[in-house]
Amino acid sequence: MTPALSPAEVTINVVGALFAIPIVFGIFIKAPKLVVFGFIGILFCFSDSTWGQLETDANIYSRGVGMFYFSLLNLILMVAGVAALLKRLANPQGPQLAPPMAKYLAAFVFLLLGHVVVGLMQGIELDVILGYSGIFNVLNMMVFMYLVIMAFESEKDTQRLLLMIIALATLRAIFGAVRFFLFDGDTANPYRNFEGLDIKIFYFDINDNFVASLGAFCAAWLLTTPGVKLGWFKRGLLIAFLVLEVAAVALSFRRTSLIGLGLMFLFLFLRLPGTRKFMFSIVAAGLLAAVASVFYEHRLQFASEDDMLSSLIYDIAPSRGIKDGRFYELYAAAQSMDGNWLFGRGTWGTFSGDRERLSYHGDDFSFVHSGFGHVLLKTGIVGLLLFCGLLAAYVGFYMRHRNSLAGYARLLGDAGFAGFLFWVPTLLVGTPIIEFRTMMMLGLVLAMPFIAVGIRNYQVRAYQYDPRYAVA
Repeated sequence: MTPALSPAEVTINVVGALFAIPIVFGIFIKAPKLVVFGFIGILFCFSDSTWGQLETDANIYSRGVGMFYFSLLNLILMVAGVAALLKRLANPQGPQLAPPMAKYLAAFVFLLLGHVVVGLMQGIELDVILGYSGIFNVLNMMVFMYLVIMAFESEKDTQRLLLMIIALATLRAIFGAVRFFLFDGDTANPYRNFEGLDIKIFYFDINDNFVASLGAFCAAWLLTTPGVKLGWFKRGLLIAFLVLEVAAVALSFRRTSLIGLGLMFLFLFLRLPGTRKFMFSIVAAGLLAAVASVFYEHRLQFASEDDMLSSLIYDIAPSRGIKDGRFYELYAAAQSMDGNWLFGRGTWGTFSGDRERLSYHGDDFSFVHSGFGHVLLKTGIVGLLLFCGLLAAYVGFYMRHRNSLAGYARLLGDAGFAGFLFWVPTLLVGTPIIEFRTMMMLGLVLAMPFIAVGIRNYQVRAYQYDPRYAVA
């Protein structure tokens, strides 16, 4: 819970917001990259998760909550989104931005407005209807996706974005390594603080694991993709960077992160030509085996006395049944739908069940541990079909264009789709929809293939205009 602010702090925050909002509006109109780079810097460098901490403090993502319906960072996102809309309306002849996704953005806005109307008619407070426990972060995700697409328009922009991702992933990993090896690791450590396990962790926030995994993928892509020429010094730095990022995931002991990283490496394996698959499979198998070994030794062996696979799925194994283990939460949520399957229980809706089995929820039953299940609970089959349609449109777009990309555009597109694969396990069994930082990260990876295709189209136009000035 966010601690109460003193009157002086409230005044400072309000004044700061009044000054920041018009500044952000003007900056995005003139230099959208600065705003987007600012968001990416914050998202990559500041943790949001407080679960597992013995004492929780307000962080940058919660500043402003209590004074406004949304955090100050979310208000800045909205202002930038309005600025982007006005800029787009002022230049309607410009290139289309992610056309497969536009109808889903409109549909989610309409769906959210519908819930606002129904909720107000039922006497629900507006801040509850638009709260983060609903689906508002889906809208945040799509707004950020469009902001990122608008901000990067050239090959040089793509290089800067990739360089920023790698640089921030490096800094974040070094920070985590110093804290892990020289101090006591992440203070958000539910395994030690709540479960009594004598282990320290690199990062608990799933987004920090994503940053490390995305950095590892970019390094592995550069090291293995034909046509990328690297000197021995750069190659050595990339190998060291790859090992550090993989270690960050391994020592964080998050199962969804381990599976997500495995999906990213499997995807890269499938993208490589046959001659490089064998060597990559040996190196990747060695790295993942080392990660799995560390994972099992320090965490999973306490979960099950059987083999490693049984330990990995100890709470979702089919033998436990749907009314036991982790799936009981989804079963209880389904039982609570009670005739609301089409449009859900509302963005303010909750579910009920056996409080003893759901003790890890505390007293908050406004979400479930499944992104898809959460959307279904809140908005029913209609909202779930829209959300799945959005993701399917993204996958279809990447699949249609992936083989036409080259150079930095190919790296950006592949990294974006690999990042999406990382989030699949979390969408299945995690809580991404209620997390601002997670949905913003998902918006980033959704944007990356669209930027890559835009860069390819820019290269084609440049070549048609004058082959001497085409980007290689």
